[in-house]
Order: sequence, then structure tokens, then C-alpha cells
Amino acid sequence: MEPCRVLVIGPRRALLDALRMRAIPFDVWQERPSPGSKAAGMVLTAPLWNSIEKLKETLAASFAGERYTHVIAGTDAAVYPAAVTRRALGARHSPITTALRCRDKLAMKEYLAEHDIPMTDFLAEADAPSPTAVFARLGTPVVRKSRKSSGGRGLELIERIDDLLLRHDGRNILERYVDAPEVSVESFIHQGEIRFTNITRYLEKRHVNFVPAAFAAALNTEIEDLNHRVIEALKIRWGMTHLEVYLANDGLLFGEIALRPPGGYIMNALLHAYGFDPWAAYLAVELGEPFDFPAGNAGYTGIELFHPGAGRVRAINGREQVQQHPATREFRLKIAAGDILGTRDSAGQDVGYVLYSAGTPEERLAVHQTFEQAFEIVMER
Repeated sequence: MEPCRVLVIGPRRALLDALRMRAIPFDVWQERPSPGSKAAGMVLTAPLWNSIEKLKETLAASFAGERYTHVIAGTDAAVYPAAVTRRALGARHSPITTALRCRDKLAMKEYLAEHDIPMTDFLAEADAPSPTAVFARLGTPVVRKSRKSSGGRGLELIERIDDLLLRHDGRNILERYVDAPEVSVESFIHQGEIRFTNITRYLEKRHVNFVPAAFAAALNTEIEDLNHRVIEALKIRWGMTHLEVYLANDGLLFGEIALRPPGGYIMNALLHAYGFDPWAAYLAVELGEPFDFPAGNAGYTGIELFHPGAGRVRAINGREQVQQHPATREFRLKIAAGDILGTRDSAGQDVGYVLYSAGTPEERLAVHQTFEQAFEIVMER
């Protein structure tokens, strides 16, 4: 068997650690410097282009004559560049159309709508005839999203017709607003089969996640079935997916899917909830190797992401109580009193987090309620 040589595009620190632990040689293509890339053989710091022409120019300039067995994408922005790079550098590859549909929300939804995947109504902003027509079709508020962003970055809720100034540059998608609880589904896929699935409950979107969700068996089955249908329709043969679903009153609605590991410390939560290393598992499925996944969870974890919004931090209350609580497994705080914070532009931004584990869903909820009362970041606006 040919020895592995890996190119990581859009590196995640834990993925690089997994490669280093296995002594697999790797290079890195990153948009900005990152500490974990110091162990790489070669590091390219350059944009992750959406244009195939620009990608080919970068590959010709920086990777001429290089060959890799595998190219791994760690971030949303890296998914399409990785698909193009795999072919150019002789690595294991999947259809470029699959990568594009997992990166571009409009292409994704247009394609999946043809496969009878239930979702909220949408249209390309570039095709919108007028603000009045948009509101007549989608209702109030109208949701505007960038076609190629993640974590809610750039998302707008537009309440009035006069506030919808249409942009016909092709960058955005408009959607009907969904007022419903949301969950995500994390799946590891090997040789065209889903080998492991977790459902994450967004108890408070962008702030509190429960892993696993611990819904009733019938709802779990319904969510997993929708997840399977989406992955099958997109012809995803290997890797990790992060799919978002709305639990609407009249049935499940597909939100979007990403072909990469989730953010929000969900990978950390998988480790504590199930007792396996999700980054080692991700590396294995990316390399085409089998992995021994657990049959079920060993505990119930919660993740609380801290971000109080813009302003000056006046005080932080309850830090020691949370940090020293017996359920706490990980705790990090990146701020101190006196710090000035900006607005939170995406779910990927936080000023710290706590991850805790309990033996039952009820105990987990009790820990969450305890921390909610005990911990506070006091702000001056």
C-alpha cells in the first residue's frame, strides 16, 4: 500500500494533532497563520478561492510536481478547493458537484428539492423580481443568507418591504423564516455507508447544545431517516457531515448540510458522550480506513458557549463554581474584566465555553439550570 501523504486545506488544530499522533506526513494550505500548522512539512498561506481558475493558478504556482494520497478539508471554505485539488494532485477524490452542493446553499437546496427533501421555500436573490414579490412569496420576516458562509455569518432577518434592497450579484439566497426548534446530525461515512450518527439538540441556538439530544425513539428515527436521504441524494461516499434540521410543527424541514466536522465544540462533546476520539475517526474515514465506533453513548453532555454581545466586561460572576463543579469536563474563558468585546457575527465566535457531562438527560438539564443561574458575564453597554 502506498504510504499516506496528506494535504490539509483549512486546518483544524485537532485534525493536525491526529495526523501527528499517527506520524503521517502532511502539508497545510491555510487562509491565515495557525499555531497547529507548525508541525506541517510545508505551509501555504493563501486564499481558498471559489473560482476553479484561481485554484488552478495557486496549485500550479505552489504545488507543481507534488503528489498526495489524500486531501482533507477542515472548514466549509475548504470543501470546494479540496475537491478541485484532489484531482489536480492525484489524491482520492469524490465528485466536484457533491462538494459544490455541500458548499453553495442555493445549489444544495435546488438539487435536494428535486429529490423531494422537505425544506422551507427559497429563491436566489439574483432572480427576485421585486421586494414586494419576495414578501408575497416568503412572508415576514425574509431571511437573507450568503450562499457560501457558515455559522450564521452575514444572516439577516428583514421585517419590512422597504428594508429589502435587492442585490443581484448572485451571492445570496432568500428564504422563508422558520420558527421552530433546531437540531444537527453528525455522521461518519465510510464506503458509502453511514457508520455512526449523533443528533445534537440546540437547546439555545448559538449558545447551548446537548449531545446526544435524547429525543423519543420515534423522533430520532425520523431525523436519522431524513439525514440518510440527504446523504444518499448527494452521493456522499466518505467523510463527515453536519446536517441541520428544523423540528417544525407540521414535520421536519431540511436546513443545510456541511461536508466537514462541526464547530461549536460538538467534536469535544462527542468524545465525552461516546468515549471515542472523533478526530481520529474523521481522519480514518478520510483515509478510507475502517473505525470501531461505539454502539451507543456513555453519557449526556452539554456545551455552553459564552458571548454576551458588544460592550465592556464589568465583571465575571460564578467562574469558580462552574469550573469546579463535578460535572464539568472542559472550561475555558478567553476574557477578563475590562475587556472590550465586539458584536458576535457568527456561531463560531465565542469568548469561552464550558462542557459538562451527566449520567441521564434529567441530570444534564439540572446542571445546565445550575450554571445558568450561577454564571454571568456582566457588561457595560
